[in-house]
Amino acid sequence: MRCFVLAAFATTAAANPATRPSIYGGNPLNNILSSLTSLLHDDPAESGLFAPITDQILKDYVEPIEAQLLRNSYVVRTGSKLELGGEHWTASGANVYWLGLDENVIPPAGQPFYAPFNASYPTKGRITEVMNTLVTMGAHTIRSQTLGVSVGNPLSLEPALDVFNDAAFDTIDWAVYQAREHGLRIFAPLIDNYDYYHGGKFDFLRFRGINISSTTSPIDPLVMQFYTNRTIINDFKNYINHLLTHVNPFTGLTYAEDPTIFAYETGNELGGPVFGDMDVPVSWTNEICNYIKQLGPHKLCIDGTYGVNQTHLDISTVDILSDHYYPLDLTKLQADIALAGSANKVYLAGEYDWTGNNPTTSLQSFYDIIEARQNTSSPVVAGDLFWSLFMHDVPNCEIYVNHTDGYTLQYGNPLNSVQNNTQIATIRQHFFRMQNETVSAYLPAVPCPGKYADLTYAPGFVDTEGDVY
Repeated sequence: MRCFVLAAFATTAAANPATRPSIYGGNPLNNILSSLTSLLHDDPAESGLFAPITDQILKDYVEPIEAQLLRNSYVVRTGSKLELGGEHWTASGANVYWLGLDENVIPPAGQPFYAPFNASYPTKGRITEVMNTLVTMGAHTIRSQTLGVSVGNPLSLEPALDVFNDAAFDTIDWAVYQAREHGLRIFAPLIDNYDYYHGGKFDFLRFRGINISSTTSPIDPLVMQFYTNRTIINDFKNYINHLLTHVNPFTGLTYAEDPTIFAYETGNELGGPVFGDMDVPVSWTNEICNYIKQLGPHKLCIDGTYGVNQTHLDISTVDILSDHYYPLDLTKLQADIALAGSANKVYLAGEYDWTGNNPTTSLQSFYDIIEARQNTSSPVVAGDLFWSLFMHDVPNCEIYVNHTDGYTLQYGNPLNSVQNNTQIATIRQHFFRMQNETVSAYLPAVPCPGKYADLTYAPGFVDTEGDVY
């Protein structure tokens, strides 16, 4: 049957160009039609087993095929603009840092758990629910530390130097697959500036006997060895290689190949001994971006310095510059966009405080600056990603997971304050405006998938008690 459907699509679309999806105009994907036509010759109507494929029925086949082709297409940078399928593409969304490894939930007994860091793998249900939530909010993009940074504890991808725990890929694979199925894109930092549960540059220093504190101010100057010591640089590149060459069993693609991950960020809030010093060598940033592109030629590279580093503006391998906003700062945002534009690069507001608890600058005024640039010939700013999204402790649909930093956004939580829901509605309206769509302040419900989460896009079996296998 599938063969007949594809044959009908190929034959009819080739005969009637008007039925082709709009993404095909002037796009290499047009070759798919001729390839299908040449490979699949059967006409299902002629077999006598099927009715004719009319234009109306054909539309039912074309639309999901178009969507799947777009999901398998690379986001590209054209100067200071991102494009997908030849059209302007925006990258607004959320930080969901815990998709690969979490620190906020103690799992049931017998599940993997590392108590010193409170680390555990999120359930597939939590991952699926948050993807549904992002689509409902109108998001295009996810930024997630733990889809890129996973070193230094027993549940990590690299618990110790050159020791790899490929079981850690299970949740990462599912998150990447679910993002694809929901039409979302991902970018992930590859290292963290801090000594957090999921790992960071201090782990790579410790791997080579450099045991320094991450909490002193300033930090020991030896911290710069992460960027300058050839052995440590090679250790980090070996980690990147293991990550990007992994084949996701849900897609058959390596992370380097998968368009779902449209970019990698050299790190999260990188700097040197003094907080905010932006002391990240040009040579290191260029080498890491070049290595990302060597492994994945279609990958974009985001400079992970904390702030727009003016010494990095001329690095040709850097596609996107970024900064974080705690609190919101309109002057800083405009200056950052101007700097990125001066280098003909793209800009992302990679994190920001969405809460409205600091009333000096409104969230809408922050969005106004970003939105105003979208219909210009050189938008520069591609979007923004709030910090940070959590939903239910699936399969438990009665409890919302909380993170204690004061920036947790829980969409649909009945305990949300009026201010919280007003801010969330503002975010949702902004995300849709970034797609040239208008929605009201109403917040549609997102069902909690409970025990059925794993069946959303994967085969499985549910017994009479509702347990999924």
